[in-house]
Amino acid sequence: MAIDYTPFRMNAFPAAPRLSRSDLGLVAAYWLVVGPILLVQYEADTGWGWARALPVVGATVLFDTATMGVLVGGLLPLFLNRRHWLGLALLPLFLLLSGWAYVSLYGALLGHTGPLSGVWLVLGAVAHAKSYGLLAVLLTGKRYFEAQKKVLQLRQAQTESELRHLKAQIDPHFLFNNLNVLRGLIQHDPAEAHEYLTRFAALYRFLIRHKDDDFVTLAEELQFVDEYIYLLRHRFGAAYEFRQELPAAAELHRLLVVPGTVQLLVENAIKHNAGGDDDPLRITIGATAGALRVVHPRRPKRTAVDSLGTGLANLRERYRLLAGQEIAITATAATFAVAVPLVALAPGPPSLPCDEHPDSGR
Repeated sequence: MAIDYTPFRMNAFPAAPRLSRSDLGLVAAYWLVVGPILLVQYEADTGWGWARALPVVGATVLFDTATMGVLVGGLLPLFLNRRHWLGLALLPLFLLLSGWAYVSLYGALLGHTGPLSGVWLVLGAVAHAKSYGLLAVLLTGKRYFEAQKKVLQLRQAQTESELRHLKAQIDPHFLFNNLNVLRGLIQHDPAEAHEYLTRFAALYRFLIRHKDDDFVTLAEELQFVDEYIYLLRHRFGAAYEFRQELPAAAELHRLLVVPGTVQLLVENAIKHNAGGDDDPLRITIGATAGALRVVHPRRPKRTAVDSLGTGLANLRERYRLLAGQEIAITATAATFAVAVPLVALAPGPPSLPCDEHPDSGR
């Protein structure tokens, strides 16, 4: 189930001019630093004492904060929410009013009254922009990073939702296929069906134990696959031959794989390819420090297999979401190979392998 996070685009900002509590905190911190500097500057420029200069500083704080609020909370969102023409139309008006208010206010406060002109309005707009510009930049940057944080949170929620959906597809798929096998064995060989059920219970215990895990060690995955191959041999005899080309045992505990990866690839190979006792289909499971490969010859079954291709698609999507990497599928006329990325575990003590089933005979 995908979550729509369109309203929280990277450039999304609150459209309302009202400042939030955290915005007000930033504004207050800004003026606590800048206010005393302005007070000293006004005293030096005018020769007034601090008591006379203080009202001018207070007017500057209120005036610049109000102007910044209109700019960041009202005008800027028009450019970011696909209302560019309205923003462009209002920008000259904003600058004109800003320049007029600046000249009028400080002319009255500092006693520099005189006739207004276009040049004075432009100079006033530029001077005022210098006054509130840093505060506007700080608040804009704050809102930008808040929007970034929302995007990351929603993307993470979307990823987790997709992973839960993908994991939910695995268990029913695995259960359905093996129950079909068990049904056939019950009809022809009840004793073997009992052993098959015992092994199948051990496999399903692995799935339940790791149903919420994104990764397991390659050692755990291969132990799971060994049990699965045991079941396959009881059903197909020598029709399928399995070969493993693996690194040293210690490395198997330091490489991570998505649970059920090898089982799905082996199952996919058997589902689509025919094997025989006289000429078994060899399935090779190999691994290096960076990738796990399952390779086998292509021998399509005479009867077409009804398949929606959801197994490999599911696996591809899980690796894309979890590891940020793609699985590689190589299909030729003679062979079919799938390589999945392996994630290296951080250095440390090796992981303990999963518990062995008491009836496994090992």
